[in-house]
Amino acid sequence: MPVIPTRFAVDFGEVFPVGAFVLGVEPAMAFSDNPGAPKMRERDKETGRLVWVVRALDANEEAARFGAEFKVKIAADHQPVPPAKANSFPYAAVEFENLTITPYANNKGRIAHSFRASGMRPPSSGRSGKAATSEQKTAA
Repeated sequence: MPVIPTRFAVDFGEVFPVGAFVLGVEPAMAFSDNPGAPKMRERDKETGRLVWVVRALDANEEAARFGAEFKVKIAADHQPVPPAKANSFPYAAVEFENLTITPYANNKGRIAHSFRASGMRPPSSGRSGKAATSEQKTAA
């Protein structure tokens, strides 16, 4: 029987054409229906590595209408380190590596999605996404 994929690879620049900023990194805790159970660290089902949650902010002003903050889970043996902040700006610009999206519906019928990545790095150019790509094509 074929396996139906649940994680779909997406290009960072397509999802966040204006870029994104890191707000913080924290350990992910495993879900438990038992409120009395001890808290356990979440581990990635595919790799067995610890899972970290990166809180981030979409740099697109239009995204603020829908909630500009989002989370990306990264499986890694050690806590991922955000890129350095530039020019005393309060947040570090970031680009997520090997970004995937998992769409799902919750028990109330709301359609939502979650993000995962293999890591994070400083943006590859001053801007990311379609705008930078279009300018590069125009210049060529």
